[in-house]
Amino acid sequence: MNKELEKINQTLEGKSFEEKLKAFFHTAVAINTPVAIWRKPQEEKIQATCQVTEGLDFVEEIESASTGFLFNCFKSNQQGNFIRSEINLDQESENLSISPKLESSDRLNHFFNQFAQFQEDPTEFNFQEQLKAAPHVLDDKQAFIQLVEKCKTHIEEGYYQKIVPSRRSRYQLPKGFHPVHELMKLCKSYENAFVSLVYTPEHGLWLGATPELLIETENDQYFRTVSLAGTQGIPKNFNLSQAAWTQKEIEEQALVSRYIINCFKQIRLREFSEHGPKTVKAGNLIHLKTSFEVDMKATNFPELATVMLKLLHPTSAVCGMPMKPAAQFLEQHEGYDRSFFSGYLGPVNDKGTTSVFVNLRCTQIFKDGGIIFAGAGVTEDSIPELEWNETEIKFRTLLNVFENI
Repeated sequence: MNKELEKINQTLEGKSFEEKLKAFFHTAVAINTPVAIWRKPQEEKIQATCQVTEGLDFVEEIESASTGFLFNCFKSNQQGNFIRSEINLDQESENLSISPKLESSDRLNHFFNQFAQFQEDPTEFNFQEQLKAAPHVLDDKQAFIQLVEKCKTHIEEGYYQKIVPSRRSRYQLPKGFHPVHELMKLCKSYENAFVSLVYTPEHGLWLGATPELLIETENDQYFRTVSLAGTQGIPKNFNLSQAAWTQKEIEEQALVSRYIINCFKQIRLREFSEHGPKTVKAGNLIHLKTSFEVDMKATNFPELATVMLKLLHPTSAVCGMPMKPAAQFLEQHEGYDRSFFSGYLGPVNDKGTTSVFVNLRCTQIFKDGGIIFAGAGVTEDSIPELEWNETEIKFRTLLNVFENI
C-alpha cells in the first residue's frame, strides 16, 4: 500500500493544488464514496478527506469519535453522517495520506486506480451525471410573507419569543461551474467563514460558506461557542465602526445569547467567559456576535462538547425560542424538508481540535441546477417585507461568487 501511495504522489508533482483537489473530488464521486473538503475561518489551509470502507457512522459522543467529518441534518430525530478520515489531502503537504487504521482492500485499490486515471487523463469529469434531478420548488414571495405574518401573530399572542422561517429557491448553474473551483473562490471571498463541499451517495452534493460556529474544542481543554444573529447587507469596503443596529436586531441576537447561557445553567456550568456583542463581517453581510469560552479542565467537564451539541441544536438562530415548540411550528407551516440546511457540519478530532458549524449560506447542487436556502429571524418587531429582503441578501452570499466566473 505504501508503494502504491508513493507512486500516486509522484504523479501529483508539478500540479496545482486545485488540480489535485479536483482529482480527489472526482475520484470520490466517480466511485460513489463520501468526501468532504473544507477550510476553517481565518485559515488558508484547505483539507479534504474521504471514506472508502463501507458504512457511515452515527456519532453519539464527540469525545470518543475517530477522526472524521460530521454532517448532520436540521431535524434532530434524523441521523446524519460521519465520514471517517481514511484518505486525506491537505494544502500543507499537497500529498495523499492514508489513515493508519485503513487496511488494503478492493475499494482502496479502486480509489487508487480511479485517481491515477484522472491524473493521466485530465479530461473534465462530469460530476453532475452522478447527481439526482432537483425537486420542484415553490418559491412564492407572498406565501413567505404570510408565513412571517403568522409567526408574528403567534409571537404577539405569547406562544413564542422568536421563530426562524426559511425558504429555498432554484437557480441555474453558470456555464463553467465546478464545485471545487467555486469552493476556492468562496475561500478567497469569505475569510471569516467555514467553507465546505460535502458529497455522500445518500444525500448528494452540498456547498457552503457559513459564519456560525456551533461548538469547538481545542486540546481537550477549551470549549467555545458563539451567538450570531442580526443581518445587514453592506457595500464593499464598509467600515464596521459605522454599523447601526435596530432594536429588533439587538434583541434577536440577545435571545440567542440568553439561550446559550440558559444551556450552561441547565448543566450547572457557571464558569465561562463571554465577549461581545460586536459587529463581525461575513462576506457581503454583517452580524452581531457574542463569543463564549469554557475551560473544560478547570470545570472538570470533559464531555462538554457532546452535551452542548445536544442542547444547542437547533439553535434559536435557525429555529426559534422556545426551541421544541418553534421546531414543531416550522414542521407544520414551513412547507418543505430543510434536509441539511441549518444542520451542522465540520471536522472532528482532527489534530486535537473539533470544529462544528451551523450549515448556513449553503446550496445543494443537482444534475440540473441548484437549490439555495436562507432563513430570517422573526420577532414581534419584524416587518415581513424586510424579512423577505433579508433572505434575498443571504442568497447573494453564494450566488454573487458563482456568477463571478
